[in-house]
Amino acid sequence: MKKKWVFVLTGCIVSIGLLTGMGYVGATDYFKDKYAPNTWVNGVYCTGRTPEEINQELLQGLVAPSVTVTDVDGKQYSFDLADAGLSYDYSASLNAYQKHQLNNGWTSMLWQRNQIATGEAAFNYDESRLYEWWQELPFVKAEEKKPVLEMKLEDQGYVLYSTLENHLNVEQALTELVSAINERQTEFSLVDSNCYFDYDMNSEQEKTYQTWLELKDLEECGLTYDMGAEKIVFDEALMSKLIAKDSKGNPLKNEKDSYYYDLEAADAFMEDLCEKYHTYGVERPFQTSRESGDVVMVKPGNFGTEIDVSAEKEFLREILSSPRLRKKKTNHVPTYLHETLVHGLDDTGGTYIEVDKLEQKIYYYQDGKLMVTSGIVTGNLRTRHDTYEGAFYIQAKYKNRVLRGPGYASFVRRWMPIYKAIGLHDANWRKESEFGGETYKRNGSHGCVNMPDETTDIIFDHAEIGTPVFIFQ
Repeated sequence: MKKKWVFVLTGCIVSIGLLTGMGYVGATDYFKDKYAPNTWVNGVYCTGRTPEEINQELLQGLVAPSVTVTDVDGKQYSFDLADAGLSYDYSASLNAYQKHQLNNGWTSMLWQRNQIATGEAAFNYDESRLYEWWQELPFVKAEEKKPVLEMKLEDQGYVLYSTLENHLNVEQALTELVSAINERQTEFSLVDSNCYFDYDMNSEQEKTYQTWLELKDLEECGLTYDMGAEKIVFDEALMSKLIAKDSKGNPLKNEKDSYYYDLEAADAFMEDLCEKYHTYGVERPFQTSRESGDVVMVKPGNFGTEIDVSAEKEFLREILSSPRLRKKKTNHVPTYLHETLVHGLDDTGGTYIEVDKLEQKIYYYQDGKLMVTSGIVTGNLRTRHDTYEGAFYIQAKYKNRVLRGPGYASFVRRWMPIYKAIGLHDANWRKESEFGGETYKRNGSHGCVNMPDETTDIIFDHAEIGTPVFIFQ
């Protein structure tokens, strides 16, 4: 009986051993191309699944990125790697770990959790597509042009144009871009890639550059003409116009092989400048205070600006002849033959007296503001003592004077001569009703402008000597 149980027990053990061996062999065969128990890849449960199955699942969440290229000017250009057929693949790392499991036996994995991180997926794309996109980029196509260095005379003076700087080594930059993509970078800066270089000047370009330097030296000037309201700065734009040139506009050299100034051009410039500010002895348009807003032409008088052209020509020639004087900061007020209180294109400065003989009115403006308006009496037409017309100015101011002439002697409290014996003054012998009417036609003055006392006082107290007086019909 005892032998029987031993036999049975032995048979059971053998059977269990056989079954276990068969199970192990079967499991070993099952896991030879699959992941062992308790295996996770990137958080995905993989037991009993092949590397290819896991590869496909992991690839479902991947999207082909875009790479952005930034050029030297900060402009950006993007390329979608999907357009180059980019594809990902984890197969290498997945197969390597599955093989590692196979070599170590699947049973070693039964009692521990096996976490696997695949790292970056390998990828492939068609580099020829990237190359085609690259060749069409503006900064790449720009490199097809031959670099130049040239000089041009423009409104601001002589300008040097150079395309010798900041050129892109296209091949090197493309190589760097491919490396960046392979390293999973989505931003690529051409500046940071150190792919820019400068061309050296050739002999002709070097000559152009030296010419430009010499001309820029001639353009350097510290002179400013102080015209009052306006300042004429002898900057590069102006000085470039004074450099001697041939009929085609090319700068000329003298017998010393140096570029030089055209003194005749300097004289012509000064003549034009002085003429622009010349108002003495010429008619001038004048905006009247009439309701109609008439513009009249005021005849010449003793008021106006005249610059000494000869003196200014000589001064400018002296400046141009000396580099030291030319480059020194100088604020020059021109020499005047006839000068007004206010310098500038508008030599009234908004302060003036307007005498309208037609409407028998006087207006006094100070800094553009109307201070007083009043009726007046001008020269007697019947006796041919008509008041002179023209642009005059207050030459002096006197109190309590007796004005004398053939057959008269008149006491006035305020007397402001403007031209010869003609001036502005009060006339208290006149009735208030006479001012601003037609009295002047038969009982006018001897040529002066008669004003009421109040008007006279305002003008006398406020108007400076030199204040312009415009008299017109």
